[in-house]
Amino acid sequence: MNVGFIGMGNMGQMLVTALARSGAMPPGEIFASNRSQEKLKRIAAAVPGIQVAYSNKELAQRCRVIFLCVKPGETKGVLDEAAPYITADHLLVAITNTIDMPALEAVVRARVAKVIPSVVHSVHEGVSLLMFGERCTVDDRALLHQLLGAISRPCVIAESQARVASDLSSCGPAFLSYVFRALAQAARRYSPELAPDTIDSIICTTSVATCRLIQETGLTFDDVIAKVSTPGGVTADGIRVLDEQLAGVWEQVIETTIIKEDAKKAKIKL
Repeated sequence: MNVGFIGMGNMGQMLVTALARSGAMPPGEIFASNRSQEKLKRIAAAVPGIQVAYSNKELAQRCRVIFLCVKPGETKGVLDEAAPYITADHLLVAITNTIDMPALEAVVRARVAKVIPSVVHSVHEGVSLLMFGERCTVDDRALLHQLLGAISRPCVIAESQARVASDLSSCGPAFLSYVFRALAQAARRYSPELAPDTIDSIICTTSVATCRLIQETGLTFDDVIAKVSTPGGVTADGIRVLDEQLAGVWEQVIETTIIKEDAKKAKIKL
């Protein structure tokens, strides 16, 4: 089955590359379109065998599954061009939270679903968030589970849950990297004789090992904290500093993303 991707930005390129390299799809069944011909040349060179569509009309005519990977503000322009060729036989998959599925269902005849990917799918890891519109079929659900399951762990949620879940899965790699970077910078200030790459390696390896410990033993976050931060120990003192300094920080982060997304939604017209 031919699957098309409109938009070769970071996420569009990542999905095409990951799906092809995972073996989830033969490259010859993957179609890509983009306003920039240069980006099309780059993705074609990076993933030999994929098909290039030189217009969204062509892509819609050749693919029954279409991933809409453009910026939210570009969606109307893309649909104005492609919608006449998107039929009830199509499955249209949006990859942004900013446009709700009912809004898309109101302007296209296609069945509509949503996938929120994560940059870590490029190494076939992480969680992909899946949401399905009213017209989606059992086969649609099975197809997206199959495709996304090859490069991630699919998680089906309600669209109303998407913003907070996206903070964990899609924004999460950036948020966690920010924390890791701050810890690394502090370590360098207090122990400049430790090589920067050694510090980074220790943090990354410890992070992966901590996640494995939780996943493989069933321990909770609280369990790990309790095991390491014995009363009167240095870890317990460090945790106390974190409690004092970071109280409410993550609530502020999540609230900020909610407010920002609501403002962006208000500006989008299809």
